[in-house]
Amino acid sequence: MTRSLPPHDPSEDRPEPGQEPPRGSLAPTDLRTVVIAALCGAALGWFAMSLFVVTGSTVPVLPWSLPVILLLVAVATWVYARVLRAKVTDPHREVSPSEGLVGLALSKAVLLTGAALVGACILYSVEYVGQWSIPFPRQRVIRGGVTAVVCAVMGWAGWRLESACRVPHDPDDAR
Repeated sequence: MTRSLPPHDPSEDRPEPGQEPPRGSLAPTDLRTVVIAALCGAALGWFAMSLFVVTGSTVPVLPWSLPVILLLVAVATWVYARVLRAKVTDPHREVSPSEGLVGLALSKAVLLTGAALVGACILYSVEYVGQWSIPFPRQRVIRGGVTAVVCAVMGWAGWRLESACRVPHDPDDAR
């Protein structure tokens, strides 16, 4: 199945007299948004852990498969960022608009998910630091810390993909 866009009329791009041309509002993810995502992840992590306390259940120990899977996501995102960057900077290759938008959406999703999971994992680890001498809380601290580091790497890979989506400035471009 193919999808096609309606024919483009270049006269629609010109603003009417007396109007300012439309400006895009798409901007790179700033540090403030990443910090807010991490704080939201910590809040959701605190809520989930308080549910275990309220119900009288034990908080599970994170499996080692979680940081491994998240590391695979981070590596795949980083590889895609390198491939996309090579396509964007090469003047002989063309990046379709849909590929650019998918890359940008994926980058923002991976970046903000990584930040939110960092906040949740840090809260998970800090909760049991005082019980380091007991085996299960020690495992929670170690696995939560490793997962937090891997989530930070995942967020970094998302940031790299977001920067790979930027088109380099063309000196011949008048705008």
